[in-house]
Formats: sequence, C-alpha cells, structure tokens
Amino acid sequence: MIDQTLRQGRWLALPLLCLGLAGCGSGSSSPAGNTALNVIMFQSTTPPPADQLPKDDPDEERQVCPEVTISDGGAAIRAQSGQDSSGLRYQVSIANVARECNVTGNGAFRLKVGVEGRVLLGPAGSPGNYGATLTTTVMRGTTVIGKRSARVGATIPSGQGGADFTHIEEGIMVPAGKGDVEIFVGLGGGGPATPARRRR
Repeated sequence: MIDQTLRQGRWLALPLLCLGLAGCGSGSSSPAGNTALNVIMFQSTTPPPADQLPKDDPDEERQVCPEVTISDGGAAIRAQSGQDSSGLRYQVSIANVARECNVTGNGAFRLKVGVEGRVLLGPAGSPGNYGATLTTTVMRGTTVIGKRSARVGATIPSGQGGADFTHIEEGIMVPAGKGDVEIFVGLGGGGPATPARRRR
C-alpha cells in the first residue's frame, strides 16, 4: 500500500530539470504529473486517491520515506564535438524522480527508486542510440548502504530531436539503524561526494 510513511510507502516526483536545450518543458512536483512512473508503479496513469489508503496506526512510530536528491553535477551529461554550443552532440538529463518504501519489519525497509529522463540532440547531433550511466546511492550518515549503477538512454530516430527513458531500481534493502537515510541519483557514474540539496 502507499502513504507518506515507511509502513505504506509513497512515490514522490521531482520537477523537470531543463539545462538550456530546446524542447525541454516543465515537469510536475505532483505524482499525478509523472505518467510513465505512475503506470509502472500503480498500473494506472494516476496514483490511487488518498481515501483508499490505509489509516495510520497511532501506536506505531511514524517514519517518513527518505527523499531523493540529485547528486551535485549529476542532473545531466553532455557530449561535445566543439567548444561552443554549436558543437553539442547530445544531452542526457534527469526529468523526474520517484521512490517507494515498503517496511519489511523491525525498522528495515525495501526501497524502489524510479528515474524518468530525456535524451536530446544538439546542433551537432545525429540520429542514433545515446545513453549514460545512472548511479543510485543510498546512505545513512556517511555510510553507503546500497549503490547501484545502470545504463540508461534512448534511441533517437531520424526526424526527431529527442526521446524519453524510464528506469526503475528495485529491491534495495535498507537495514534498521540510527540516523537519517538519504537517496542520491546522478548521471555519469559519480556518487554523492558533494551532494547538492536539491530535493523536490
């Protein structure tokens, strides 16, 4: 089930990060605005209404599912064939991020992180298959609890300037423990060495 608490979990979304390329629109900070992630998570284009969610147990400690942070410098990567903007071949960027937490017992929980992104061609680009490494890192304080890397991207056919991609990282186990848990995602394979606190 889905809710703000760890006990029931919830997907939250980050707004679209537009880094200066044409065709970049504005995203939504509401789960209802992330159609692709909603379809994957809820098998519907919209999340279930709040009145269908289970009620909180007042005797059980309330724990909020950790928010997602885009790592410093990890919002997008660009490939250049020249020094100025006319030499830009393509850009891969993160558009929306979501997460769900499901309690497994005794303070531990299982985490799912979803990333929705876009590949855009630049002035020097051409149709083809483009991608980047997406790294998901889960930390408690300075300790890395889990780290996953995956190749993400899309094929841009002739006549189109961009294409979307969606990636879901499932089954990240977070053990019980003291201290806040943080989730970082970033393109380019880097971790949250100097994380930007850009939560949405």
